Amino acid sequence: MFLSELKCNREKPCQNCVVRGEANAASCTYAEKVEKKNSAQNPRSDAEDMRKRLNRLENSILSMMETTESPHSNSPATTTTSGSSQMGESSTSQSGGQKMSSDTRSTHWDAILSELGAMKDAWSEENDKIEFSSGISPVQDSKAHRPSLLSGLAQPPDRATILESLPSREAVDRLVTRFFEAYNPSIPARFLLHKATFLKQLNRHWSSSHGTKIVWIGLLYGVLCFAMQSYNRYNDPPPEYEGTSPALAELYRVRTAQCLVIAGLTRPCEYMIETLMIHSMCEYSMEKDGDMGTWLLSGTTVRLALQQGYHRDPSQHPNISIFQAEMRRRVWSVVSQHELLFSVLIGLPKFILFAYCDTRTPSNIHEDELYEDMVVMPPSRPTEEKTQVCYQVVKLRIMKAYGHIVEFLHLLQPQPYEEVLRLDLMLMQAREAIPPHLKLGTLEEMKDDPPSLIMEKYILELFYHKATCVLHRKFWDGAPANTPKGTFYYSRKTCVASALSLLHHQALMHRGCQPGGPLVKMKWYHFAITNHDFLLAAMILCLDVMSMRKIVWGGVELPDCVITEEEKLSGIRQSREIWADIVDDCRDAKRAVAILDAVLAKLSAKKEAERPMNTLPPLQGSVPTSNQNLESLRCHQYFTNTFGFGMPNPTPLSGGDIVMQDDFLDAVGPDLTIPQDFNWDMWDQLMQPQSLTQQVPYDFQQAGLPAYG
Repeated sequence: MFLSELKCNREKPCQNCVVRGEANAASCTYAEKVEKKNSAQNPRSDAEDMRKRLNRLENSILSMMETTESPHSNSPATTTTSGSSQMGESSTSQSGGQKMSSDTRSTHWDAILSELGAMKDAWSEENDKIEFSSGISPVQDSKAHRPSLLSGLAQPPDRATILESLPSREAVDRLVTRFFEAYNPSIPARFLLHKATFLKQLNRHWSSSHGTKIVWIGLLYGVLCFAMQSYNRYNDPPPEYEGTSPALAELYRVRTAQCLVIAGLTRPCEYMIETLMIHSMCEYSMEKDGDMGTWLLSGTTVRLALQQGYHRDPSQHPNISIFQAEMRRRVWSVVSQHELLFSVLIGLPKFILFAYCDTRTPSNIHEDELYEDMVVMPPSRPTEEKTQVCYQVVKLRIMKAYGHIVEFLHLLQPQPYEEVLRLDLMLMQAREAIPPHLKLGTLEEMKDDPPSLIMEKYILELFYHKATCVLHRKFWDGAPANTPKGTFYYSRKTCVASALSLLHHQALMHRGCQPGGPLVKMKWYHFAITNHDFLLAAMILCLDVMSMRKIVWGGVELPDCVITEEEKLSGIRQSREIWADIVDDCRDAKRAVAILDAVLAKLSAKKEAERPMNTLPPLQGSVPTSNQNLESLRCHQYFTNTFGFGMPNPTPLSGGDIVMQDDFLDAVGPDLTIPQDFNWDMWDQLMQPQSLTQQVPYDFQQAGLPAYG
């Protein structure tokens, strides 16, 4: 006998309830009909409907459990269920929000509820995938929080929009070639990438762009921006970029930043540091007057590099391949030098100390000896052998000595003068280790060298003399312990000599930049760091000239090792003429001309009004005549504590703020003298362009100058 299926006619009361004679037939309730919707058009509505159905089923089972279980039943199933329910009250919540019982039989109510919970969780995960693939944005509260200053206040464009800005494959290939060929030692971005490996990655991107990481796309945009900037810097854009290269460089720069934001600066990943460094160099290339922004970028980059372990030598990590280890050493050398240079530029301590790091110097090997699948690292070649990375290896030695100097100068506790001499010797040894093919010669001797090689030679010399000035400018009257007063002058003489050498190199580099010169496409004044160094050198000479005028020599001739006042003034005047010559091409030049004009005017006025002073006793001891070595210069009796910078007699200013290009020289004093504890770091900060173009408060006492009454 077959029973036909009873169907409800959904009336009140329904026919089935009437036949059964149930008393509550009039209270029949029905689930509301849900209109069928097109799931292809609205997958989210189907998801909500499924969640509701699962919730109703779950509630129905819970209701059945409450009505069928008897609190006095002694059946095994009931006992187990009760005990399990009591145990579950203190247990942690499981999937679907239900408590799990110790009984795992599939017929048990708890097991059924657990399966329902698992179904709900699985449906939620699947629905999230549907929403993502359908382009439906999740609820705002479920978004991961990202710091707005790092991710940008505006939502970056999607991946498709970013890829649409890429030029054709042929154009990209030409720009990548330009990136590696238009090498400028002042911005060594090429050192961050291995050309053969990058070209392989580029070919893989053209084969399947869907698998390319967004941060690598940012790296590619950085390379394109760098190449496009080189057209603008050298003023040689090809016909297809005539008039559009600045706009394209800006577009690629923005796309690089957007890729970094999408990748997430706070999430370490491969190529992040390389992309950030190239982006920082692009920013620096566009900041003709320098800016705090590049320093902040360098600080962010070095912190992320620390997070990824670049400061520790890769040999300690067996999972890093030989190729990756060598590239990490190269990247870290660029990151650490970049952070050092911009910290010095604005007069603040460097962030990463050498005591924190043990990453070795990159190997001096040829580029074809380095490849991804290598299993043995070839021995590093001597620096006398030319390689593409030799300059970076040699420069790193000087920069390490420079970095130790900067760390030393920012120590708060007084240090013995012997430490100054130790650092000076370290710097001299790094300079002496420069191989012959990187030693600076005359322009005539270097006329057949490539412009980039000539610039490498100049940069090594400039960094040596800049580090010497920075080290000794704070110790003009310093002397080793137990040294008789008036018998030591090494720091002052060395500082002044290096300052004059910097201005001499400025004149030679400027001559090389003239039409037909070897540096016509590598202008020295394109970069704020170099400009700051030359201005610092001129200021050191100005202060030394005025300080020396306080001495009347009583007819005693100056020792041969002393640089005469006329040599110093000649260097200052020549530097002023050079700045005036490029005033239309370099905004730093306008500031330099204004400062040097004011200094030279004060020096001329001071000399005319100069009056005899008390005569000092003649110098005792022999005078070195020529080719003085380190020991002879350290021990000669010329500069004494009496020769130190005198106390200033500043002119009161109206108000508490100054604009340096107008009032800075008055603040130093009418005779251009400064006290021995003058804060050179504060001077570096004040020489930043933003300090010269807006009203900024200045604490004279913090800089070592007396306060005004």
